Amino acid sequence: MKFTQDNTVSQWLQEFISDPDNFDWDEGNIKKNLKHGYSSEQIESLFWQTEYIFAGKIIEPAHDEWRGLILSLVDGGRATALIFTLRGEKLRPISCRPMRENEWRFYEKTIQEG
Repeated sequence: MKFTQDNTVSQWLQEFISDPDNFDWDEGNIKKNLKHGYSSEQIESLFWQTEYIFAGKIIEPAHDEWRGLILSLVDGGRATALIFTLRGEKLRPISCRPMRENEWRFYEKTIQEG
C-alpha cells in the first residue's frame, strides 16, 4: 500500500470529535471490522489516543473513492491500521486490522520524530 500526504484531511482530523454521531456506520462495515477483531467502540477509541497518526491518502491500490490510513495503538498497545473515507462531515471506517510490518515501522519512525 502506498500513501501520500493530504493536508486538507489532516486539518479536518485535528478538528474531528470522536463521537458515535460523527461516524458513518452500517451493518456492512461493523461486521467486516468485527471479522478482524475490532468493534465499533474500539475503532472510535483510535481518536482518543494521543499518538494516532494520519499516514495519508491511499494512492495504491487505486480506489474510486478517496481513502485514508490512520495508524494507532488501542487496547493497551494493539497496533492498529484503519482505512477510512469521508462521507460529508462523517468518518466512515472501511477496514480496521492489525498494522502490517511496514506500517509499524512508519508509525514508530513518525512517533520518534514527533
